[in-house]
Amino acid sequence: MSNSWHKTSDDLEVEDHTIEFWNRHSEELNNGEFWADRIKEYRGEPAKRLKLALENMPLPASFREAAIATRVLIREKRKEKESYDEQLYLLYWLAAIDSFSIPYSEKLQEPGYNIIESIPGDKLKTLPFTYKSLGYTDLTLLNKKDVKWLIEAWGKPDSHSTLYKLHLDVWEEYEDKLKIKRGSDPFSLSLEAPKVEPKQKKQIEHITKITLPNESSKNTNKLLFIVGAIIVAGLIFISQS
Repeated sequence: MSNSWHKTSDDLEVEDHTIEFWNRHSEELNNGEFWADRIKEYRGEPAKRLKLALENMPLPASFREAAIATRVLIREKRKEKESYDEQLYLLYWLAAIDSFSIPYSEKLQEPGYNIIESIPGDKLKTLPFTYKSLGYTDLTLLNKKDVKWLIEAWGKPDSHSTLYKLHLDVWEEYEDKLKIKRGSDPFSLSLEAPKVEPKQKKQIEHITKITLPNESSKNTNKLLFIVGAIIVAGLIFISQS
């Protein structure tokens, strides 16, 4: 079984991962720990920060933390006048995958997070998209500086959209699968909420609002193995013609 959501390959594996994922978080909370607290220790180590963020995907905050770390790596590459193609691809991939989820599923009457969590990471990595068709305007993970870098590297796109809009059929497929699993009891597959102290509960409730200051680091070469684990050949086809 994969220990990272983005590496899960099928429905059974992602279901097993989900159970293990929340069991681990439950144990950490009971021990007074939380990944969002641990990640603050890596403010000056973007590669470690990125690795921890990826391990906690698809939590909404994990995408933002991964993007923050990737931006630091890009700035380091630019400062040294080195190529940052791989880091830019990763940043765009994060924004694209993040755009596949929606806040709320009307069909299931529950957070959209539950749907994206049920989709194998390998499935999302095979969804075709191009910069020219996906663009950047509707990718909420990107900021103005990101957009500037993208335009400098790849030019302006032909249109703007989200992965959710481009592959609505896949989203609806997994909505239907989850609805069937729920059966007559809408909470039949929900994990039991861990018993936590009020302070820990507050951490969970505000996890999607976490913001951390910009950082700098001299570590510029630790990302390669992480990028290799995520970006597969042909994931993003950059067409500038």
